Amino acid sequence: MNDDNDILKRRIYFNLLYDFYSPLLTARQRKVYETLCFSDLSLTEAAQVLGISRQGVYILARHVMDKLEGIERELSFAVNTKKLEARIKALEAENEELRKELREKGGKD
Repeated sequence: MNDDNDILKRRIYFNLLYDFYSPLLTARQRKVYETLCFSDLSLTEAAQVLGISRQGVYILARHVMDKLEGIERELSFAVNTKKLEARIKALEAENEELRKELREKGGKD
């Protein structure tokens, strides 16, 4: 079960990177990534769709993932955005708690 969880986390991570950095990829790199990850095809099925060998799909996909990770290492937009989203969520919860306390004390919202 842990392997399935790791696979899911990795897929989510790469989709996040793709959301941020897909404009920095070539059209061919985007097509390979989208065919594999969004259409959920096997390497063989993707090879048929893309008109290249199974090995070619694997190499291109690996290159795309390496490139996405490399860009993230340099820019850190995805990681920083996730941190900011978590902080905003925490602040919103804190704000709601303060509003609740004020209402309980007879204050206005």
